[in-house]
Amino acid sequence: MAILYALVARGTVVLAEHSAAATNAGAIARQVLERLPDGGADSHVSYTQDRYVFHAKRTDGITALCMADDAAGRRIPFAFLEDIHGRFVKTYGRAALTALAYAMNDEFSRVLSQQMDYYSNDPSADRINRMRGEINQVMHPFFSCFIYEDYPMLKNLYILKTNVGCML
Repeated sequence: MAILYALVARGTVVLAEHSAAATNAGAIARQVLERLPDGGADSHVSYTQDRYVFHAKRTDGITALCMADDAAGRRIPFAFLEDIHGRFVKTYGRAALTALAYAMNDEFSRVLSQQMDYYSNDPSADRINRMRGEINQVMHPFFSCFIYEDYPMLKNLYILKTNVGCML
């Protein structure tokens, strides 16, 4: 699983969290929250800890943070954080600005769990790979039905593309 831990916080006050594995991610995540730049500025940061990376996205005082395998890169974890932040703000709105620690945990930890699983395991969670697949679905019939007869050179390009695995 690529994303192993996630939380949503206001400053250093954790409002909801979920862990998919028994680790010390919660303790490290709180240290990361304390290190985030103060002030109202929005930020996107990543911190490395052993073979894991903690990614954080702070917008309008609400921070979404996750711990992911270093192999996950940045694109999927930050897409996850964008999704989580949007869902959290849509669900709780201004109530999050005054809520007590873990006030949203009972309900929102389930959302964290579901989205962690989705972004870790579902190939369609990666928008770029999903779009590549959609383009290939559209282009394949085009190349195989029309181009081969009229433009033999493009047939060779399609074969090269298929064998090498790159996009035209």
